[in-house]
Amino acid sequence: MTVVRPGNFDLMWLVAATLVFWSHQYSISGFDEPIVPWVGSLGGFAVYAFFGMSGYLNAQSVFKSRSASQFLISRAFRIFPGLIVCVAACVILGAIVTTLPLRDYLSPPGVGFTGRDTPFSFFWRNCALFFGQDFVLPGVFKSSLGTTEVNTPLWTLPQEAKLYIYLALLAFACRYNAHVLGSAIGLAFVAFAIAGLWIALGPTWLGHRGLTCAILFGSGVAIALLQKSLTKRGAVLGLLAVAGVMLLSGNRETFALVVIAPICVLLNDVPLPRWTAPRLDISFGVYLYALPIQHLTSTLPLNFWIKGMIAFALTLVVGWLSAKLIEQPMLRRRQQLRPLN
Repeated sequence: MTVVRPGNFDLMWLVAATLVFWSHQYSISGFDEPIVPWVGSLGGFAVYAFFGMSGYLNAQSVFKSRSASQFLISRAFRIFPGLIVCVAACVILGAIVTTLPLRDYLSPPGVGFTGRDTPFSFFWRNCALFFGQDFVLPGVFKSSLGTTEVNTPLWTLPQEAKLYIYLALLAFACRYNAHVLGSAIGLAFVAFAIAGLWIALGPTWLGHRGLTCAILFGSGVAIALLQKSLTKRGAVLGLLAVAGVMLLSGNRETFALVVIAPICVLLNDVPLPRWTAPRLDISFGVYLYALPIQHLTSTLPLNFWIKGMIAFALTLVVGWLSAKLIEQPMLRRRQQLRPLN
């Protein structure tokens, strides 16, 4: 049985994954990606939303379970099955479409079987997450008008996994007292905003993916924990006030980081028709498989929109298959071991 989160979060996950797809459709076709003011590319904006929502939902999960280990096991069941199958599929696909002989594809001359940017390295590094990643495969998609990387979006997964670990450790350290950790994170954001009245905040985090993701994730965590003391409305207004200070002090890019999570939390409570709620969460599969499918369809002799719609339809199908055949069965298996939160 598929578990649907209350509110609109499943819909927002899917919308964000769709925005990443269309942003990359521009770049894979040799065009500039659409730009969102103060954020960057449209795909970057969607990734910001991913991290903001993730912080909010996962903070609730770890404090409800009151077990760092069980929380991390649940996250592993959510990420790794779909990821491993996707990375293996990319390696197999690469063997089919590479312009190199199969021997050179598997073990490039001068690099060897275990060198960087080989199928073996691509597989284990992208599955292990914490030992550096490889995004290209030998002789694969080299004629692309945009990036030649097979699956660039995988870069977000190590950042996400690290934040899960940090969150679990902090929750354990404060003995799962949401008031303590929520107050500490909230005060950190207030201090950050006040510092922005005198200094530019952008240079602190711009160009540092880990810190960027942490600010986004942390803003979601702050709302999830502060709402236990202040109510949800109070927590959201508090983060919006912090973001407002950053905007008034001229720190527009930092304002964009902090404001996304509270907006997502507000949008989650907007009443929408029941048919808008996805019956199956396919957003993770859509995110994982979009770019390889876009590469495969990029050479079709069709215009931008028709080619994009074909690629998007295929991505939705593969995303559904991933959710139905891999992700959901593994989550049910996790429920049999211990109920998910």
